[in-house]
Amino acid sequence: MSARSRRAAVIRSGVVLAASAALGLTAACGRSSNTPTGGTTSSAAGSSTAASSAAAAPGKGDFGTLKGICGPGNAKGATAKGVTDSTIRIGTTGDPGAAAAPGLEQEFFDTADAFSKWCNAAGGINGRKIVVDKWDAKLFNVGQVVTSACQKDFMLVGNGNALDATGVKVRLGCKLGQIPAYVVSPQATDAALQVQPSPNPADQINNGALRLLTIKYPEVKTAGVCVMGSNLASLTPVGLRTKEYLQKLNIKVASYVEPPPQVDNWRPYMEQCKQSGAKALYLETAQDPSPVIQAIKNTGWNPSYLWYSVQFYGPQGVAAARAAKTFPPSYIQFPALPFELADQYPVVKQTADIVKAAVPGAKLTEFTLSAMSAWTLWAKSATACGADLTQDCILQKAGSLTDWDAGGLYAPHSTQANADASPCITIVQMTPTGFVYAKDVTNPNQGSFNCEKDNVLPVKTYLTS
Repeated sequence: MSARSRRAAVIRSGVVLAASAALGLTAACGRSSNTPTGGTTSSAAGSSTAASSAAAAPGKGDFGTLKGICGPGNAKGATAKGVTDSTIRIGTTGDPGAAAAPGLEQEFFDTADAFSKWCNAAGGINGRKIVVDKWDAKLFNVGQVVTSACQKDFMLVGNGNALDATGVKVRLGCKLGQIPAYVVSPQATDAALQVQPSPNPADQINNGALRLLTIKYPEVKTAGVCVMGSNLASLTPVGLRTKEYLQKLNIKVASYVEPPPQVDNWRPYMEQCKQSGAKALYLETAQDPSPVIQAIKNTGWNPSYLWYSVQFYGPQGVAAARAAKTFPPSYIQFPALPFELADQYPVVKQTADIVKAAVPGAKLTEFTLSAMSAWTLWAKSATACGADLTQDCILQKAGSLTDWDAGGLYAPHSTQANADASPCITIVQMTPTGFVYAKDVTNPNQGSFNCEKDNVLPVKTYLTS
């Protein structure tokens, strides 16, 4: 059996996309182990089914349904590298300096700044304040930034890199634990010394939106889906798993293509989709839907729907929809509650408020939600460990939960080793006026989530070297 991890996110990056879950959320990935084996610096002075509530406003240090994950205390002692009497130095990684995709994963840095400021204002972790080191790998320097983190940081939290394979040996070599926002490559998802907040094994995939969209658009089942994967080694398995997922549901795969990370002209690809007779498009990579929509129009193809991975959820998606004015119905799968439901779920609004208060103008995306899940899981576990703070204690506590929901942002699921992928998803639709929660497609059966077991299916891992 393939080692399992917990989370990825459908790889979603700018140029390359990062992963599952999710992570659509949708995700990629294998088994992480929570069994211990042994930048720019900034410093700032219970579980439910994510149901909407009229609950009282959270207290200081409370996040959603999570109580007292940050707060004062008298913790003392240099219990581990990066820990002092008064501070805990935490690293986070991303690729915002990537020349090919400026701003990629900036949300990880913004969420780190925001959560640390919020947590420190509540008293920190048993009195110790969080100090954040932000390590920009710029896509191709993952090993280098992890080496730097190894020298300074207690752990990595809320981090993620589109090309994360090169950092794995470095991180394990220095025994640096992590609770990442997402992981992408099979090497990273199978690695030890980590707990991923949401499960997404490499031998399972949750592409429930494709199943649910076929219910709404039944003609797609026989006409087929045009699957646009990626020829990038770390992302290729996601497209292949998606192809297998559709085939297991007896949904025709009319065309399967693996475009390069950067495409200058989408028209030949859309021509191939049209010629195949496909009535739907699954698009794994890229970030801006504008050239894809334009290519569809130029070819005269008329698909019933477009399925985008979660990196398209953001201002660029809304801008593209507004500019295009007319385009096929376009959907994105989420593993969490989208920000469009903030008026119904106080924890979603709290997430937005925390980030905006610390980083005015910050983008709010699925990366924000996955990073917040990682930070709250780390904080809950670190606070429970008390004064004698070690990463072994944190990984043990973080990896032992059976009902983790990040205070209500996600449907409850296990963080334990070998946990199955969560079947719970939401679906949003891209419109010229913004994204909207697509209740008619989601067909919720657990709060605002669809948690039908058939959203998740076993697939081959398609591991690459």
